[in-house]
Amino acid sequence: MSNRNSYLLLSVCFIVFGIAVALLSSLINYRLQSTNIDQSVEHRFEAEKNLKLEKLRTSVASLESMVTALAENPLTLAYIHAPSERGLQAMNNLFLMAARSQPEYMQVRYLDRTGMERVRVDRQRGDINPALVIPERLQDKSLRYYFTETRRLPARQHWHSKLDLNRENGALERPIRPTFRVATPIYLDNRFAGMVIINTEAKLMLKELTRAVDFEVLVVDGEGEVLVSPDASNSWSRYLPDRNTLFDMMPALAPALLAGSDSRNTQVHSFSIDELFHNGEKLKVIMTPTRESLTQMMEANTLAALLIAGSVILISFPLSWVAAVVPAHLQNRLQDTLGELRRTTARLDQHVITSSADAQGCITHASSAFCETSGYKLWELKGKTHAVVRHPENPMQQRQEIRQALSSGLSWRGELRNLHKEGQEYWVDSVITPEVDAKGQVIGFSQVATDITDRKAIEKMSVTDVLTNVHNRRRLDQLMLAEMERYLRYQQFFSVIMMDLDHFKAINDTLGHQVGDEVLMQVAQSMKENVRKVDHLGRWGGEEFLVICSGTDEASAGLLAEKLRVLIEQMPMATSVTASFGVAQTLPGERLNQLIKRVDQSLYRAKELGRNRVELASGASLD
Repeated sequence: MSNRNSYLLLSVCFIVFGIAVALLSSLINYRLQSTNIDQSVEHRFEAEKNLKLEKLRTSVASLESMVTALAENPLTLAYIHAPSERGLQAMNNLFLMAARSQPEYMQVRYLDRTGMERVRVDRQRGDINPALVIPERLQDKSLRYYFTETRRLPARQHWHSKLDLNRENGALERPIRPTFRVATPIYLDNRFAGMVIINTEAKLMLKELTRAVDFEVLVVDGEGEVLVSPDASNSWSRYLPDRNTLFDMMPALAPALLAGSDSRNTQVHSFSIDELFHNGEKLKVIMTPTRESLTQMMEANTLAALLIAGSVILISFPLSWVAAVVPAHLQNRLQDTLGELRRTTARLDQHVITSSADAQGCITHASSAFCETSGYKLWELKGKTHAVVRHPENPMQQRQEIRQALSSGLSWRGELRNLHKEGQEYWVDSVITPEVDAKGQVIGFSQVATDITDRKAIEKMSVTDVLTNVHNRRRLDQLMLAEMERYLRYQQFFSVIMMDLDHFKAINDTLGHQVGDEVLMQVAQSMKENVRKVDHLGRWGGEEFLVICSGTDEASAGLLAEKLRVLIEQMPMATSVTASFGVAQTLPGERLNQLIKRVDQSLYRAKELGRNRVELASGASLD
């Protein structure tokens, strides 16, 4: 055989061998890439599923929290216990504020124990501000299903409606308006006293649930009826005519998809959201990869295989080419997955208040939501403890409870009052959890929190006097009961100062109520600035104020009263103002009403002896 023939034969053999190896390598690579595509779809599905469940869980929990806050608000309970026009007005303002806080709230109502609407706030489609419904338009809802079902629930339980379409006057509202309702019963003395129910527009909730770049998303109920479809003409098949159900869209897969809680194959993935909606609908989210995403991945797969085959044939060195290309493609897939995880982590970082600390309590990381809520930059927080955001007036007992729980390896949950960098306070509902190593040693701590500042503001309204911005009579009663219980249990005495402005009626009659109100506000502000932080100042009624002095005997409280008397007398105001004071200290075996009676008598005695003076209940002299 000539050299030429040998060369040709060897060349042909080499080329055939190269082609064979290239084809085999391409086939193997194609199969590997197909497997990677399935895994990529699986990873994307898991990421989308977790994100959607978290957002949905947050939305439902927020709605339940608002319903509970309204039902348990002192203004609501006070009106139910003793109905009055003033109490009803307070409830109207409370429910109106709640409706304004969330633009998706369509209706916020209180129904009494008979099913009659007593408070109702409506927001019409397209309106920014909600409006109170006049009493003449309030209706009897005693026969409505949501009333009969909610009144059978135990206290603090929540009733969920089905995800359906809103009706007006018995007909579907047009354009259609998806609606979700949450209610909770109210009990007084273990007896059903009414319910609070919120109707919310579910459009945004469903939009977040069905939004996905790589998937077409269906939401169906347990009977295969379609709630939301990528094709709007098939949505709400239970309520609108000529709409396809799941059995029409996926006849072969529908029974299996509806039978299990979660299912997935190369074509369809699904998961249940029934645990979040306690309404018996057995809702499921069904996700199908879009043709565009699958085509894009398959085209990339085919192109990779052809490139490998062509390169091997051209350079006759298939093994080295495959060794270089396969890891590169694997790395690309890994980078895609890591990129998706980073985007998911970034979304959580932006919307969830979280922080981490080392074993010494020094902050090592804080989410963007934490930084935005507190006003600090991350570099300002690192290396510092959470004391940087802790409100200075937080009780020491709370800090001790947190330390005790964490040192025992237990999580702690509660409400924390924090301080923004600019000085304004904000509240969070926080869960703090210790992090332990393999040996069980605490190596750090993590915190996850929710901003509840708006809810706390609503609560504060019910315990603050509107005019003077000090405690109201209801709050003073609560604080004195707590002080008396502490005294009876631990013998920690306290004193009470009762003050009444002298001749205040004459100020109102001669100078007008506006001047009288100004006097009350100035006096309250002066007293607030000159009592101790541990003391409690409030408006007892009219022109009367009360100071609760914790751990203070009568003589010391009398000196404080004298100091306040002099300050009021010397205050620059529109008219000369003086005040009379009565002071009393708790006595062994004494009840709260007896203490109040004694301090009131000492105040009366100060009035009888000429006003503008301080009288001690014991009759002792201030000297």
